[in-house]
Amino acid sequence: MPRRQNTPAEIPPITDFESCQRARSALFRRLTDQLEIFRVCPNKTCKRMRACQDERGACFHAVLQAMPDDTRRSFAYAMQNRASGLDPDEAFAQAEARVAKENARHGE
Repeated sequence: MPRRQNTPAEIPPITDFESCQRARSALFRRLTDQLEIFRVCPNKTCKRMRACQDERGACFHAVLQAMPDDTRRSFAYAMQNRASGLDPDEAFAQAEARVAKENARHGE
């Protein structure tokens, strides 16, 4: 089995904008791997390696573009909630509630 690429230790520390840009591709690949987007990726190399092989994060962006708007917003809000320190279940529940309120406010 090939050595797993993109381990947390391989992601450089983020201290400023430039270091964030250097770490960006590794972060996209790591998130893509955690979500197992390689399973639906059209790139056969990603499927074969069972990990994202795209430096630009194109797989992740393609999946986000294909998601329904409500799902995409729930995902983004859940990530914000997790960054604020909530546990995964609570983060997702609050994200879903926020999307439901927004939909009710806009009559969707």
